[in-house]
Amino acid sequence: MNKILKRKNKKGFTLMEMLIVIGIIAVLVAIAIPTFSGAKKKAEYAADLANVRAWYAESLTKNMAEDTPLPTSYTGPERKLSGSTVTITGTKAEDFKVVYDPNGTTADESGYPSVTFPTPPASITPPTTPTTGG
Repeated sequence: MNKILKRKNKKGFTLMEMLIVIGIIAVLVAIAIPTFSGAKKKAEYAADLANVRAWYAESLTKNMAEDTPLPTSYTGPERKLSGSTVTITGTKAEDFKVVYDPNGTTADESGYPSVTFPTPPASITPPTTPTTGG
């Protein structure tokens, strides 16, 4: 029994040490995978939003500069999020609106808000001046 417990000149790791290290690595991988998956979806949403915004600006600019008709369907870069939709309304520059809905018809991509271009201006309320009693 004493020979088993004494490891004076032995090199290497025991089976228990190896199993503990493998277990720790497995736990870290199990934690990391969902994090990377969420980051990928967030990046795809951001890329889609930027592409639709750029396409909207390009379409409107082309209409104003070259007097070309506004598009009736989305012809920009392919969207990254599956199931996302782009809805276009309006035939004149004044009422031309593009709505990007990342959720579309699938429920698995929920959690991201839909965006309308042009983005309506934020309502700004003027600051109130404090009144002094007197």
